[in-house]
Order: sequence, then C-alpha cells, then structure tokens
Amino acid sequence: MPVEIAGVTTLQADLEAGEYRVQPASWDLIVCWLYFQTDLLPQIRAGLRTGGIAALAGKTTGRFATTLALYRGAFEGFTELASGEDANRAFLIARYNG
Repeated sequence: MPVEIAGVTTLQADLEAGEYRVQPASWDLIVCWLYFQTDLLPQIRAGLRTGGIAALAGKTTGRFATTLALYRGAFEGFTELASGEDANRAFLIARYNG
C-alpha cells in the first residue's frame, strides 16, 4: 500500500500484470526500484513532466539484470542527480529537463 502524503497523488501498480500504463507527461516522480523490465523505460521517460524525476534501480545479475550504462542510455539528456553500480545493483536518479 502506498504511503499517503497530503497533496500528493500516489499510485502503486503491478506493471507486469498490466494493471497500469504510464501516461505521457503525467508525473513529477516515477520510482521503479529493484525491478527491471526493459519495455518500461520508454514509458517512464515519456511519463515525466518537465522537471520530473526518474528513480530507477535494478539487480546487476540474474535473468532481469541491468546496468548503469543501460539506464543512462535510456535517460540520455536527463540531468543525473545520483547514480551508482556495484556487483549487486545499479541505480540512476535523474531529472527530465524538457
């Protein structure tokens, strides 16, 4: 269950089950943490409003492995706020500049 914050719209959905499709230019923050599905990256990118932030992290091993380079490529042109990669996971937090 998402945490409720006054004045903030939150949504938690099982994207694998098709519960929700990210609408273009609709969100100020999209978090996809420790979950990786390649076809979601363009939806997340398009779903951010100008100034919006994408916060992404995934495992670097196993069937659904990702890399920081893959995240950077998918969010090229965004301002990188924080990032990292080690033997277990990669993450990127970046702002869409419009």
